Amino acid sequence: MMELLNFTSIKSILNSSNQQVEYILNKVVEKIGESLNVDRCFLCVRDPSKEYCRTSFVWRRNDSIAGDYFQNKWVEESSFIDDDPLYRAALACQPSVYTTDVTKTSPEVLNQEFEDRYFGHRAFIHGHIIKDGQLWGTLEPCVFTHPRQWTDNERIFIETLLPLLADHVKRFVTKEQTI
Repeated sequence: MMELLNFTSIKSILNSSNQQVEYILNKVVEKIGESLNVDRCFLCVRDPSKEYCRTSFVWRRNDSIAGDYFQNKWVEESSFIDDDPLYRAALACQPSVYTTDVTKTSPEVLNQEFEDRYFGHRAFIHGHIIKDGQLWGTLEPCVFTHPRQWTDNERIFIETLLPLLADHVKRFVTKEQTI
């Protein structure tokens, strides 16, 4: 029941036509973080035409949680793609990845050293935001101090939201290209 209420709340934010796309995406990332009761949730947007990405929206449960060190800088994907099998999977439009424990996940799925160095999380979702056969972004809710088994309801919640985010992310990226 809680997932349905949270989904309805997020859907109403996504449907608000009188708000800027930045506001909408910030609120959605916040609501997802709160709904899943995670430590941090961020949305990394991608410009498929330039092959650049940027973590533009970050919500943290509190200020002691890392979050600002990678925010708002466009990064050329070629600078990290060889080290990040999760991102390569996202680029190939493969299904989202639900990691229960970074320390116990196969190196074919993720590069633990890369995850530790840049993100520091213990369990996370690598949600792939795909539209028209292209990756437009990743949604990444996570916890830091312990493993986490993502429930079927949480997976349904995320998988239902990802396609709804695609148009907003695309609109945000397109707007950024004109600035």
